[in-house]
Amino acid sequence: MISSATGLPASRAVLLACGLLIAAAAPACAQSFLGRGAPRALTLPGAEADAAPRSPAMPRNDAPVAAPAGAPTRGEASPGAALPQRPFPALGESLRLSGEESALRWPVYVTAEQARERLRLRIGYLAAISVVPEASFLTATVNDVVVGRTTIRAPGAVRVIEFDIPAGALRPGYNAVEIGAVQRHRVDCSIAATYELWTQIDPSWTGLVMPAGVEAPRVLHDLPAVPPDAGGAVPIRVVLRNKPGFQTFEKIVGLLQRVALAGRYAQVAVEFGPLRAGAGLNLVIGSPDDLRDLPGLDPALVGAGQSLAFAPASPERAATLVVPGGGPADLDAAGAVLAASAARAAEGSPQGLRLLALADGLRMHGGETLPLSRFGVQNREFSGRLFRTGFDVSLPADFIAADYAKATLALAGGYAAGLDTGARVIVDVNGRNVVSDTLPRADGDVFRDVAMPLPLERWRPGRNRIEITALLPSPADRTCADGAAESKRFLFLSDTTLTIPPLARALRLPDLAATASGGLPYLDAKRRPRLIVPAPDRESMSAAATIAVRMALSAGRPIPFEMGNDGALQGRAPTVVVGPARSLDPELLRAVGFDPDQIRGVWEGRSAMTAVPADPLRDAVPGLSLDRLRRDIPPSCALPASAARGGIPGLRRPQSAGSEAESRDLASSWSTALGARNAVGDRLSDAASRLNGALGDGLTDIRHWLSDQVRDRPVAVGASASLAVGQGFAGLDGDATVTVFTAPNAATLQAAATCLGAPIVWEQLQGRAATLDANEGTVTTVAANQTRIIETAPLSLENSRLVLAGWFATNPNTFVLILLAAAVALGLSTRAMLGGVGRANGAGPAANDPDSER
Repeated sequence: MISSATGLPASRAVLLACGLLIAAAAPACAQSFLGRGAPRALTLPGAEADAAPRSPAMPRNDAPVAAPAGAPTRGEASPGAALPQRPFPALGESLRLSGEESALRWPVYVTAEQARERLRLRIGYLAAISVVPEASFLTATVNDVVVGRTTIRAPGAVRVIEFDIPAGALRPGYNAVEIGAVQRHRVDCSIAATYELWTQIDPSWTGLVMPAGVEAPRVLHDLPAVPPDAGGAVPIRVVLRNKPGFQTFEKIVGLLQRVALAGRYAQVAVEFGPLRAGAGLNLVIGSPDDLRDLPGLDPALVGAGQSLAFAPASPERAATLVVPGGGPADLDAAGAVLAASAARAAEGSPQGLRLLALADGLRMHGGETLPLSRFGVQNREFSGRLFRTGFDVSLPADFIAADYAKATLALAGGYAAGLDTGARVIVDVNGRNVVSDTLPRADGDVFRDVAMPLPLERWRPGRNRIEITALLPSPADRTCADGAAESKRFLFLSDTTLTIPPLARALRLPDLAATASGGLPYLDAKRRPRLIVPAPDRESMSAAATIAVRMALSAGRPIPFEMGNDGALQGRAPTVVVGPARSLDPELLRAVGFDPDQIRGVWEGRSAMTAVPADPLRDAVPGLSLDRLRRDIPPSCALPASAARGGIPGLRRPQSAGSEAESRDLASSWSTALGARNAVGDRLSDAASRLNGALGDGLTDIRHWLSDQVRDRPVAVGASASLAVGQGFAGLDGDATVTVFTAPNAATLQAAATCLGAPIVWEQLQGRAATLDANEGTVTTVAANQTRIIETAPLSLENSRLVLAGWFATNPNTFVLILLAAAVALGLSTRAMLGGVGRANGAGPAANDPDSER
């Protein structure tokens, strides 16, 4: 095994033998055929290869660290310890520990058998070179019990450490595992330097290490214990023993949704093929006669009377669910068994169950005030220069995000005396600064109920991340005075409260955030939603199933899709379309906001690419290269090698400045050759023409400006995009909503769907369109100007008022035009009404003659 302890000397022959054993064991850890992760070079432990990829057998771990009692040494490395037997699930946040204090938390499920064993916690990490080891350390806790602490020493290569988990610390069910970091800079004590401090957790080397024989769940109830892959996703391989039709496929998609919900998986990657080994699940579907011929499967599992059988993992295959029958009724019966399993209450420690409940953020529906202790935030005394804490709030999927009201964060805490004048508190919502306030008193203060307004315009349906930052500069930081970082500077209290005002509840379409956060408008639609795969090959069907399962996980229950391969624009029901761009109708692309000529031109040359064959060296150790770790790329985001970007043929280049100058010179020479018109009449005619043209252009510009306030122009897809998502309409009502997921080719579509399914990526979908660079995990969104409001809440005066206010807040130019029109109408009507009232001035001599009455 690999430890933080100093390795013992060993001969090259022994090390080479270990490397050969690990290479022989590689198939047991094989990845999917897509090959997520970068190729690795096998190197001997201790070699000077800081800039090279680390060895899959044993990463460099040269710096001596005090190891906990019982920790293994480098000389104990074995093939069985090459990877953690149980990686951690995917998180909805970065795996980077940033700043002076930071922590990551996972809800991890263990079976009753595993909880009785002495397990180990393995951590692989890469640190920034600016982190000073003498004052920086990692701390690992399990259910609030500290299991180990070590200094941070990994600036050039991934370092792997292990801690024993004490007996009794784990409970059957969900447990809270936390990795925290305290980090200090080597040479700089300024606040700016704190942004250079980071430690990146490598998920391919982080997880629970278990004794052989207990790492696999044995019963269906322990489905949440199925190990994910090194990126945190649970791969589900569908093994079909016959060729099903669309009706059977839609039942399979429904069954996959129930599997993911029963397992409470954070991320799922669906694929079709033969039995897989290693992490994840197999879902085998076929008649009993077909299943008896399947190698590696016990014939007893397909006995009569079983709707769904569970086979524990073996060295030859992953854990397997068996459905003995391929008909719709058989799949419905298997789904009912999974639904009953999903309905069972979760088990585990109080800390693990609380963390599981907060995994997608604490749900708030509006009109509530809650202390931050409900969000898992704790009281903290902070002695550094840049304080950070955060929490997640989940808002309804039909919430209208607009500036018609403000949430309020009422801060409670204090700060020490002697801070510089730049000391302040900043609050971010979804990565954007929304409010800040100074810490003004030179003698310090203890405060409560300091109101920080958070406009609802910055929020979105689904999960929202709220970050609280305190800048705490001190005069001692300029000289890095000893002890300056040890004195307490800031106090944060968990009885700080968050107030969410009443929310406008209606579905505003198009809005990918509503679809990503709650499956709307596909969940509870008036008509059964449709899932269209125009080119139903293996990769496209895998991508469609992955997206459908991701939508069900967001909605919290299955979405009963009806499957087909045509009729996307018929407007019969809300529709999801998944397919390569070349298989889609151009009118369909236009309906969701894309220019079919532009998107196909950009992706020309990538449309014919196919999946890359499996590479044993590349697939032996899944994970990220050092470069991808340093750039904090989501671990599930890596395109097949055949889809790597390069020169893209067919892409038209813009005209250069030299070509434009040449065109102007050519036009000028033609004008000279035709001769100048010097007649006075011609000059007057030219002046009149210019005036008319200016007036016409002005009116045209006004019309275009008014049209642009509500018109959505086609979305331009960049050359780096590997997936495009658009939402539009095929009819006049909400049931005609169409959402399209497309990519250059089927292999890229499948890989990009896996990347998109990562919680940290999926939550970024919003607006009417989005593009994803599936090799970097970055999402670009485009907002909608023209939207439709669809009622989702019972009709009430209060909600109608909020919805109207939200509509005006998102259409300010229209609101101004309405006010202007109302003012003009009021003026004209007032003039018309008062025009004949009263006596007119100067009506004749009698009007001013005082004797006229006599």
